[in-house]
Amino acid sequence: MGKWLKVAFLAALLIGAGYFFGMVCKQIDQAYELILSPSIQLLNLLLWFLLALAAVMTSAGLVAALLRPVWVGIIAFALSGLAMLLGWQVTVGSGVLVLVYLIATAVYAVGVAKELNQRIRFSVRPISEGQHVLLTTLVLVACGSLGLGYATHIEQEGFSIPESYTEKFGELIEEQIMARTPAEQHEEAVAEFREEFQHAVDKFSENIKPYEQFIPLLMAGSVFTPLLTIVNLLAWAPIVILKVVFFLLKALRVTKVVVETQEVQRLIID
Repeated sequence: MGKWLKVAFLAALLIGAGYFFGMVCKQIDQAYELILSPSIQLLNLLLWFLLALAAVMTSAGLVAALLRPVWVGIIAFALSGLAMLLGWQVTVGSGVLVLVYLIATAVYAVGVAKELNQRIRFSVRPISEGQHVLLTTLVLVACGSLGLGYATHIEQEGFSIPESYTEKFGELIEEQIMARTPAEQHEEAVAEFREEFQHAVDKFSENIKPYEQFIPLLMAGSVFTPLLTIVNLLAWAPIVILKVVFFLLKALRVTKVVVETQEVQRLIID
């Protein structure tokens, strides 16, 4: 297998991972209802996101460590960003988020290459140390896709408190009302409460309308920290995968260790 064929293969892995991540972002884009009313589907979506994240991080580590010159790796990251857009959606908002991803990957590629060049022996440590920025960026992109999807929903249908929330809250208050009133007054008291409660909900929805545009940002921000915490707890997984992949690549003679002798100049007292 020629060198450039190997380069193309590694780039294709990253591009495929980018497209996969974009497809998951497309699912997250419509996940605002799952965030407001959590269910087993939310857990399934989280698992898909973690899988896509691991795919991007693993392929990104391979590209940053092996593709030289560095601009070749940056081109591969740029193509992965384009694939991410195609798997997701081509809009101004998604374009801005992918641009942030491209900037982060360029910094990541340059940083990893610089650290590896300064080492005597090859190590995955520079890849591990540089992955935090990339992980944070990918979580930001995912949360951004959630905010964009909810913003579109609010723009089309307006903001409304989920019925599941109002129903559960109303049921709790109704139970307290029935516990505090005589049995013969239950029906009248509950009917009166429901009327007042619905009026309060409608009034709240009306009062919050001027601030609707900030609600998607609030939702995305509220998801960002817990999601980043989960990702950081599992950040070791892509590094372990990379160690195994590097070993296999070496065993299959796709890569090899090269020993270089370099002249070093130092200023000393004569």
